[in-house]
Amino acid sequence: MIYHEDKPSGTAFPIIVILIAMIAIAGTLALSSGHQTSTRIFVPSSSAGP
Repeated sequence: MIYHEDKPSGTAFPIIVILIAMIAIAGTLALSSGHQTSTRIFVPSSSAGP
């Protein structure tokens, strides 16, 4: 006979932590996508050419 063992309840904790982390990452990306900042690049005049 094959006996089906119940899974221990300790396996739910890592899944919940991973889901919370994924929601936090998605929320951070959603909030930061609204802020469009201009990128400034500094080019020294001496490297422009001879």
